[in-house]
Amino acid sequence: MAATVGALCFTPLSPAYAATPDGFVRPLKYQLSLDAQRQQTNYFCVPASSAMSLSSFGITVSQSILAKKMKTHPPYGTEGVDAVPVINAYVKSLGYKFTMPTDADGNPAVLMKRVSKDIGELHRAPVLTVWMDQLPWNKGKIKGTEIGHAILAYGYDKVAGTITVYDPWKPTGGTHTISASALARVLQPAGNMYYVTKLP
Repeated sequence: MAATVGALCFTPLSPAYAATPDGFVRPLKYQLSLDAQRQQTNYFCVPASSAMSLSSFGITVSQSILAKKMKTHPPYGTEGVDAVPVINAYVKSLGYKFTMPTDADGNPAVLMKRVSKDIGELHRAPVLTVWMDQLPWNKGKIKGTEIGHAILAYGYDKVAGTITVYDPWKPTGGTHTISASALARVLQPAGNMYYVTKLP
């Protein structure tokens, strides 16, 4: 049975706001209310995370439809170069674009800046591509090294230095709160985030 993607509502966790160097004011912590879903197959992490991300734009689309359009296939799943054009086709008419920057690799400050802008300012949930075996909740539970995986970021707390993510992997996934520094260390290089930007 296909999973249904629900809407992401916007729930500020704190009235505290802080000005940023780029002139925007973002809440110090913010979380989107997530109607989550687990990936339907072992290799559907990108379609599952992308479906949840698209729901933050008010777009409902199934994992199976996204998987077909993204050329997702066993055993390796989805390539970012195939995924990003597909999700961009859904959001372009709304004035948004997804990109795959590399500057957050191992850099928690940049990661927090990108996540807080997407979530706190744009109210959109970005997809993060990570090494699955290196996530704290998977340590010692998954065989292999540098196994590619996609998760969704939907909350952050700048004071605590944490990011709230949803991992669609059934055995160990769900909601997890992880430090920005720990998350930055496990990002896949060369396109570690499907980061949302507002088109001019």
